[in-house]
Amino acid sequence: MSTTPKEIIEELGFGMVPNLFSTAEVNEDVQTGLWKPFRHLVLKGHLPRTVKEMMGVIISREANSLYAAQVHLHALTLQGIEEPVIEALNRGEVPPGVPNKTGLLLKFAFDAARAPHSPAPVQTLRDANFDEAEIVEAVAIVGLFRMLNTWTDVMAIPLDDL
Repeated sequence: MSTTPKEIIEELGFGMVPNLFSTAEVNEDVQTGLWKPFRHLVLKGHLPRTVKEMMGVIISREANSLYAAQVHLHALTLQGIEEPVIEALNRGEVPPGVPNKTGLLLKFAFDAARAPHSPAPVQTLRDANFDEAEIVEAVAIVGLFRMLNTWTDVMAIPLDDL
């Protein structure tokens, strides 16, 4: 089934279809191929959406990909994340004072973005007693944002009017 703008607007909660998805509307298969993984990995799952969006900011900043980093900083603001956390993420830092589990996931995002071929970041999560479902989801988030960064950068997708 193809994706509709209404579906994206309602489920994403931005009140609009971000350029990330609207750029692909000329090819329904591509738009659906971008939306469905995002929907299932970011909007659903075991880990909180806010943590996954924080991970997305980190992964995008490490890739020097402006679009996703800025959009997800905006999304975090809309979800009530406090300004000091937003500012730390914008500087490329793990925000001080976040819960330990969140901090470990954000450090994982840094490490996985910097060394995507290394199993060490996953082992760090295992050593911290994350369950396998959480680990798989965290790795999928890294893969998703690497793909979205490539999409937005190569397509030169402009930042939405936020």
